[in-house]
Amino acid sequence: MKKYYLHNGQENSGPFDKEQLKEQKITKDTLVWSEDMVNWKKASEIKELRNSIMTIPPLLKNTPPKFEKPKSSFLKYLMISFVIIILMTIVGYAITDNYQANSAEVEAINDEIINREIRNNINNWVTTKTNQYSVDSWGGISNLDITVNNDTDFTLNSTTIAIEYIKKNGGIYKTEYVTFNDIPPHQNKTLSAPDSNRGLSVKIKTKKINSNELELCYNQEIAPAVGDPDPYKCN
Repeated sequence: MKKYYLHNGQENSGPFDKEQLKEQKITKDTLVWSEDMVNWKKASEIKELRNSIMTIPPLLKNTPPKFEKPKSSFLKYLMISFVIIILMTIVGYAITDNYQANSAEVEAINDEIINREIRNNINNWVTTKTNQYSVDSWGGISNLDITVNNDTDFTLNSTTIAIEYIKKNGGIYKTEYVTFNDIPPHQNKTLSAPDSNRGLSVKIKTKKINSNELELCYNQEIAPAVGDPDPYKCN
């Protein structure tokens, strides 16, 4: 079972499995590392830990109603007690409704933070690869397939891949583009690329990714605005 280490800013602890992590009450900003990772990452950046992150709702302050001890008859005391019980019941319902509303709001905020992290690191979630294509001894490439893997929880409506056909001297002979439509979450899709009568190898680059569900409008050719915390979110 995969194990994780935690870092609290001063020292490491662990290792823990996913069930043990829940007992550690990690937050989205907790630093986490496992043997398959190069650097420490925030827990919110690791998709398999999303269910282990503790959601902390805001504190609710409730001042109990003040009342003076009745000085008159038992009947008057009983009536006041009855009124207090009714008021406390009403307040209890109000607190419950408020807590549920705040919990939903916190959950929505957490989801947006996670989605922003995915948008900002989309090339870690959407990856590409080629097959073992054919290379002619005199130059030329054929039987080239491109596969795009969608490791997000969202449908990718369109993904455009640039294919550079590389000559013997390292220069680019030509560039072709292949667009993949509607790749479901956690699935991949493969398309055939055009053949080339020159070139000994290929390089593939992700140019554009669009997802309506993720509100993602990624364009590799447009530099992000300086200081924008969410540059690839659709306007």
